[in-house]
Amino acid sequence: MTTPSSTSASTSASTLTPLLPLNLYHLSPTIQKWCALRCADIATLNTRGVYYENKSIHHYLNHPIRYIKLIGLIVSIDDFARRRIYTIDDSSGVCLECVALLPPPPPSNPSSSTTSTSTSKTNLPTTQTPAPSEPSITQPQIPWDTISECKTVRILGVMGTYMSMPQLQIVKMGVVESTDVERKWWDECAGLKDPSLGILGRDWVLNEEEIERWKRRERRRKAREVERGRQGVREGQGQGKKMIGNREGNRLKDGGGRKQNTDSVKEERAKQQQERKRKDDPHHLLSTIPVKPPRETSPNKINPKSPTTEKRILPIALSDLSKYDTFGL
Repeated sequence: MTTPSSTSASTSASTLTPLLPLNLYHLSPTIQKWCALRCADIATLNTRGVYYENKSIHHYLNHPIRYIKLIGLIVSIDDFARRRIYTIDDSSGVCLECVALLPPPPPSNPSSSTTSTSTSKTNLPTTQTPAPSEPSITQPQIPWDTISECKTVRILGVMGTYMSMPQLQIVKMGVVESTDVERKWWDECAGLKDPSLGILGRDWVLNEEEIERWKRRERRRKAREVERGRQGVREGQGQGKKMIGNREGNRLKDGGGRKQNTDSVKEERAKQQQERKRKDDPHHLLSTIPVKPPRETSPNKINPKSPTTEKRILPIALSDLSKYDTFGL
């Protein structure tokens, strides 16, 4: 991917824009929005060493950008291990690499090993797998058989970086059938960067009223959490007092508090005296020598093994991409 020298001025200007604190990023108008940007604009995005939700976040000026929608012409397709890279040219002067993860290969069938079929570069050499209910980076929704070079496609993707160069990780991809869709995308790109009305046309600034409103909301949320914690502690203390009261009541019913049963005490003392006399006699050691090893340590018995712990793969919770604007995809 080539970056024109004309974008260096905008890149240097964007690095001088001060960033807002990370705890205010959820108030950004672009953090959960599909932003229509050209390849030349995407090439100017930079991370600036900021991580949001444990992921590196890109910025345009000081606007955090995560989701991109792009329309362009496929100029090349390169296949690698488990991924396919589409190079997109949208006539903005810069080409962008868009990466899509390939579905896993089908299981090998020994009976059909003698037959060999030749597949082209653009056709996917796998079986048709059912489309996922929601698109994601790991399971993108792409018509593999209809996507080829020299076709205009529309892409929904998540911003990424490879070797300090911006990349787009494909979530959805489709073929553009008419120029009207492309014209609407160009209008949206221009409107998004309009200095007077566009979101990206000026710096992201929060006034004191919005910040104070967010602080009040956070204080109320923390107060509710503290109240829930106190309520749980009070319920636990109430249950503990109830159990203690039940034990005291049972003790009073049995014998009147601390009064002990003298018969049981006498029996316990007699058992202790007999045990003492038995240990004083040396012949008691003969009774403790086993004639044969116990069943538990017998070599003929196989000790049961503890059950193996099953490994669990925790699924990664992806953001719900279907609720955002997908311009017809």
